[in-house]
Amino acid sequence: MKKKKIVISGVNMVEGGIFTILHNVLQELSEYIKNKDVQVIALVHDASKFNFPNIQLIELPKSKKSWLYRFYYEYFYFKKLSTKIQPDVWLSLHDTTPRVIAKKQFVYCHHPTTFFKPTWKDWKFDYKIGFFSLLYDNLFKLNINKNHTVFVQQHWIKEIFEKRFNITNVKVAIPQFVEEISKEKIALNENKIHFFYPSFPKSFKNIEYLFEAIKLLPEEVLNSCEFHITGLKNNTTKYVNYLNEKYKSTEVNRLKLLNKHMMLKYYNSIDYLVFTSKIETWGLPISEAKAHHKSMLLANLPYAKEACGNYENVSFFNLENQKELAEMITEIVAKKHVFQGNKTAYNTNEDLHNWKEVFQYILTD
Repeated sequence: MKKKKIVISGVNMVEGGIFTILHNVLQELSEYIKNKDVQVIALVHDASKFNFPNIQLIELPKSKKSWLYRFYYEYFYFKKLSTKIQPDVWLSLHDTTPRVIAKKQFVYCHHPTTFFKPTWKDWKFDYKIGFFSLLYDNLFKLNINKNHTVFVQQHWIKEIFEKRFNITNVKVAIPQFVEEISKEKIALNENKIHFFYPSFPKSFKNIEYLFEAIKLLPEEVLNSCEFHITGLKNNTTKYVNYLNEKYKSTEVNRLKLLNKHMMLKYYNSIDYLVFTSKIETWGLPISEAKAHHKSMLLANLPYAKEACGNYENVSFFNLENQKELAEMITEIVAKKHVFQGNKTAYNTNEDLHNWKEVFQYILTD
């Protein structure tokens, strides 16, 4: 019996959350194909970062050198490569649909900026955010009709894709979240209420909203709280420099980016997650805080409500008004806050809930 060949393309996934997606996919797929007649070929930027049995790696180190290389690979080289490999399935994990020859083709879309209207601040602090918000619509659209299925992470994105690109083959593949719990804690002041905003500090993470809300707090409330924000220490990006200069007199615990082990310690120790991001395709800290049964104050946006799901100890604030968050924090200190709670608004029966279900779906004849 001839082995099925599947190509996983992740040449653009080199750091942060998108690298985690690629790593998880290859790790899960290596386990899934044990004792199965499936050959997996993964296209990656740096093969040294992966060591999974049953996965053949093809390294393309120039893929992140420039957008010209990215376009060359996606729309020229991959067609030649697919002719040579002759895959049964080609799964692109990074938003774009390449020109390839395969029996079935799939794309996994998770870049949030196509749904985001950048402000002048976004252009100022990271022009790529503004550029991608303009570019990605056209990149998503290119060849999208060649896919058997387009995977997205949430239902509100599915609705936008169906309308914007006039397609009906969009399926929600919920990001696989592996619940990790430890008992280790960070030594924090037990006499204060601790609020935690873990983020990779890009301008759309909207960290200044939290700073502005903190500035509105009465002194007696401020003295009862401590705010912990990741990514503001040992970071010299334009956005972080702006935040640290503008709010240098605002007392918060400025943390460096934390590894997984330290993140778990903080989740065990803090009281509230605060999440002020303007746009996400999921919002992993929401899932992490929920797994730790933490109370949450979240932006009143579709991504946050869908990532939160059914949960009682959550309230939502309007991003147009920092006073709303300040009032919630004041109520919490006074022990008068009543959580709004949240209910799942979508039928999730047809969703794919983990990578194993995705593999079964794409490898089914």
